[in-house]
Amino acid sequence: MNWFGLNRLALWFVRKILFVLVKTNVQPSDFESLNIDPNKPVCYVLKNKSLSNFLVLDQECKQAGLPRPTNGLDLVDLKLNNASFFLVQPRNALNRKPVNTSVPEKLLQMVEYASSPNNEQKDIQLIPVSIFWGRIPDKENSIFKMLFSDSWAVPGFFRKLFIIMAHGRNTIVNFSEPVSIQQAIEGIPDNERAVRKISRILRVHFRRLRETVVGPDLSHKRTIVNALLRQPAVVKAIADDAAEKNVTQRKIAQKAQAYAEEIAADYSHPVIRLYDVVLTWLWNKLYDGVSISHFEKLHKVAKDNVVIYVPCHRSHIDYLLMSYALYRNRLVPPHIAAGVNLNLPILGGILRRGGAFFLRRSFKGNNLYTAVFNEYVNLVFDRGFSVEYFIEGGRSRTGRLLQPRPGMISMTVRSFLRTRRRSFVFVPIYFGYERVLEGRTYVGELQGANKKKESLFDIFATLRKIKGTFGKVHVNFGDPIHLNSFLDEQHPGWSKEIYDEDAPPAWLNSTVEKLGQTIISGINQAAVVNPVSLLSTIILATPRNAMDEKSLIKQLDIYQSMLSGVRYSEASVLTDMTGEEIVAYAERLDILSRQKHPLGDVMMVEDSKAVLLTYFRNNNIHLLAIPSLIACLLINNHRTDSKAIHSICRQVYPFLQAELFIHWNKDELETQVNTYIERFADLGWLTKTDAHLVAPQPSSAAFIELTVLSGIIRPTLERFYIAIDILLKSESGNLERSQLENLCHLIAQRISILHEFNAPEFFDKATFKIFLQSLLKSGLVWEAEGKLAFDDRLNASEIGTSRILTSDIRQTIQQVTHVNIELLEQEEVAVDSK
Repeated sequence: MNWFGLNRLALWFVRKILFVLVKTNVQPSDFESLNIDPNKPVCYVLKNKSLSNFLVLDQECKQAGLPRPTNGLDLVDLKLNNASFFLVQPRNALNRKPVNTSVPEKLLQMVEYASSPNNEQKDIQLIPVSIFWGRIPDKENSIFKMLFSDSWAVPGFFRKLFIIMAHGRNTIVNFSEPVSIQQAIEGIPDNERAVRKISRILRVHFRRLRETVVGPDLSHKRTIVNALLRQPAVVKAIADDAAEKNVTQRKIAQKAQAYAEEIAADYSHPVIRLYDVVLTWLWNKLYDGVSISHFEKLHKVAKDNVVIYVPCHRSHIDYLLMSYALYRNRLVPPHIAAGVNLNLPILGGILRRGGAFFLRRSFKGNNLYTAVFNEYVNLVFDRGFSVEYFIEGGRSRTGRLLQPRPGMISMTVRSFLRTRRRSFVFVPIYFGYERVLEGRTYVGELQGANKKKESLFDIFATLRKIKGTFGKVHVNFGDPIHLNSFLDEQHPGWSKEIYDEDAPPAWLNSTVEKLGQTIISGINQAAVVNPVSLLSTIILATPRNAMDEKSLIKQLDIYQSMLSGVRYSEASVLTDMTGEEIVAYAERLDILSRQKHPLGDVMMVEDSKAVLLTYFRNNNIHLLAIPSLIACLLINNHRTDSKAIHSICRQVYPFLQAELFIHWNKDELETQVNTYIERFADLGWLTKTDAHLVAPQPSSAAFIELTVLSGIIRPTLERFYIAIDILLKSESGNLERSQLENLCHLIAQRISILHEFNAPEFFDKATFKIFLQSLLKSGLVWEAEGKLAFDDRLNASEIGTSRILTSDIRQTIQQVTHVNIELLEQEEVAVDSK
């Protein structure tokens, strides 16, 4: 026999040398899952002609007990000395001939055999086999290995030799389910058409598998930019802009090209591998580890769909962390939408080669830039790239999720409606930190400091100041949202409508808004309760951010039990540390200080650290909002009944849901309230009589525990009361929306200063804006001639604040509000804040 132009001796020698260098990882581990029929002949398919790939295939078939390709096929009217073929003939390494994409001769012979009426056994199983060199990232720790890594390009002889030398010990051999020739050609009378069909099926299979493992086929950035400028929408935008400005189209085309160059990623696999080495060092320096949960959800959808990763945005580290988590779990990192403020000298190029594409904060008034960016996004999706973007628009300074921005979601949905060639899946992702690099910067910005412009020197300065450990970082993958199914729910029949980009359907905007809320709620459902966030939730609810050690440990254990017993969602993750372990862990992270005392040590948080801890409390506040609200009702109403608790919860819930993105509907809320009432009774936090729910005595330990729980949501309820009190004192029809938001911000800030609410997030203007939007949506407030109007219903309801806030707190807010509104009116102070 003579394969690849080699005689037996030469082939034996090549095989011996090769398997000194090669060690394989075969997938799947169980060949029974491939459903190979042992009674039918087998032929193997490799995409590109390669002696090393063929020899690896033959060796693995021998090891697995599968028919070997070197045994050939010996059928009645078909005899082949090699039961394998290649879809594509590579260029010659010496003379650089172009790739030959002609139909494989062996495939044509097998189709003719299978379609012949004279053969009883007509079927042949085609088993696609893909071989990847060097896809175990923790082994790729040298520049040599990164430079000679597997990619889409078909390597020449010498490059393939270096690839085997660099990655042969980490070779993945993937066997796929067989393709039945008989089934594939059924109903096709023409053999050449049948061959083309089978070739197309195999090409699609090989492409999709390689996209999953290596990433999409990446053209050079210049090629992508040129393709972008040829898109009809961009061509039209160039012509329109040239006509409007009365300049040549050539000049506007140059401007469009500059936009495209500014936007486009320049993805590089060697750079991605270099990222892995650098980030492994960085994580080891910063963190105790990276914990990844529910990754199996992603594996189920990544192969056959365009995946859009939509994480929360806590830190600049998010960009790197997401790509690292995917690469370490053998999925290709995504293209990442990044603000143009990060397109800094040197850093911008590094990020661009890691998959970042850049967008401006506003497209308003620039139709040319809008067209170029929209078409770039569409091109990225059309080529099968996975994409990551942050729907909050920017990093959260408070630790709460921000309202979703519709821009990128709308572009994604419109791109899907235009082509419909691929299925789109959104994957919500929750990042949970135990310390954030930008923590003090966030506090400064909330206190009024201007946002500092990013610079390369500031980034290096930040890294240089890193001291101590930052604990663990947690990445949790939420439940995927299939766009097809979501559109079916929102607008049945959408698939039968013809989409016009110039006249999008009327239902699109509301659907995009609903999708944004669904995604942001999905992120919160995947919340991770880590030791620091759980500790922060409890310790910050105490008057002086201090607790007796034994009481703190007991509270931590109670909250652990409550959160595990009443699950917020199946996707959420709860630390498995005990209360005692959490206290010791917080001491090691230098979060808690211990004050020795004969009656028992006191654990406390310094004021400066307490402000930072509010960030981590807010990460998980939505999980405990309802039990905290019930606790407020119990401590403020010693004797109440279940009906009253349900009534107040229903009244307040829409406003909590809008701010905290809680996922329960009204019926689920009823169930949750009942569940928590039962849980409170088990814990001794209330006593159930025939008609009432009775709170514990104020002197009891149970009452103190209940008071701590109520402190979690109390600042949010106080903000609600501030806004309503300002509205009522200003009277209907006197304030504009912006005026109310500014007044709420200033008065909350003053209350914080005077009464030591130890958190600048208490007077964050964004939270008042959300509450006002909820008031307008509820119909309790409306706009008339640009002013906010309301009637007696607002005064009558007061959103249940008289039942859930103590009289002392309400009086304090009323006094500060009254005095300062009068002061602002008398002195005609401008209330527009910076």
